[in-house]
Amino acid sequence: MTRPLRVLCLHGYTQNGQTFRDRMGPFRRSLKRTLDPVFITAPHIATEFQPDSKEEASESRAWWNRSGNVWSETVQSVRFIHKVMRDAGPFDGIVGFSQGSGMAAILMALMQAAHTQNSDHSDADLQALIKELADCPLPKFAMLFAGFYPELPQFDALVSGSKECKINVPNLHMVGKTDAIVPMERGQQLATQAFVDARLLVHEGGHFVPGNAAWRKQYQEFIDGLDLQH
Repeated sequence: MTRPLRVLCLHGYTQNGQTFRDRMGPFRRSLKRTLDPVFITAPHIATEFQPDSKEEASESRAWWNRSGNVWSETVQSVRFIHKVMRDAGPFDGIVGFSQGSGMAAILMALMQAAHTQNSDHSDADLQALIKELADCPLPKFAMLFAGFYPELPQFDALVSGSKECKINVPNLHMVGKTDAIVPMERGQQLATQAFVDARLLVHEGGHFVPGNAAWRKQYQEFIDGLDLQH
């Protein structure tokens, strides 16, 4: 590997790019020679969060809100990330946490459809969105933590059906046995129903990215095993 792999990092609900970066400190430091992470902030304010101040509210962000028009907000986020990818890319991979993992899956499913023959969808708006993404290369791997399967008919349309419709890049998923925010089963569903050959890891804790030496070794082994020549 001649250079660190550039990775786009998508935070969880109520986080922002800076708070996610801070919380990923052990992950970043242990992989600093391997990964070059770029942390971005979602375009929507998290409306299901009760802040103590207006400043805190503006810093609490979301890729979509369940109380709003979920697909409309998701499309806005897709276009926002697409612009980042055009302006600051290309990116070798994508890292997501919680809602950011679901957002990463939606984005990658759309981008894969844009670069394959599996992109003929009856939903005209979905088809148009897919075509918008054709000018950016699909990230070559994904590392998703505490994720969940987005319960959206548009996402179902992208990944359901044959194996060829699932997201087909090397992918690692980490879920927590005692995660009270995103139950482990939801992360397992994302891995098995949306991805090909998912590597699923389970830790004993809750809603966080494990950063001890044993797990950092697993992350490094996953990255070392990537074949990114093609």
